[in-house]
Amino acid sequence: EKQVKSLKEKIAKAQQQGAKMLLSGEIKGQVVPPHIFTEVTREMDLSRNEVFGPLVGIVRAKDETDALSIANDSMYGLSSAVFTADMQKGLRFARGIRAGMTHINDISVNDESNVPFGGEKNSGIGRFNGEWVLEEFTRTHWISMQNEPRQYPF
Repeated sequence: EKQVKSLKEKIAKAQQQGAKMLLSGEIKGQVVPPHIFTEVTREMDLSRNEVFGPLVGIVRAKDETDALSIANDSMYGLSSAVFTADMQKGLRFARGIRAGMTHINDISVNDESNVPFGGEKNSGIGRFNGEWVLEEFTRTHWISMQNEPRQYPF
């Protein structure tokens, strides 16, 4: 219920700030249908914050350089996606994104147990799953104990 309330607030805020709703649906109980907004600017909350729900704002870029600037103009960086017919161009673009994960021609919500999952910036530092989780949830700590006095040579 708390998440649905948060999503409703984000929808209202996007409309208040001038975003145009392209697609929506009636929220029924805990089910929130996709909401897609156009005419979203970089300054709008929908563009600046992590949503964690079926809301998306489309920010129009002038060119590839502007698109990369938009992608990195965030204090968050959990996951991202690039859609392109030119895979090499997509790979070059993806390498410039400052996020924990970038998926080319795939959804940004992707988690597999054999690959590192985690973000950058305010989306958290660290990677989970596989062997990466061992680094995140353990720490090296050397403890020594001497039960009898040592004889030092000096």
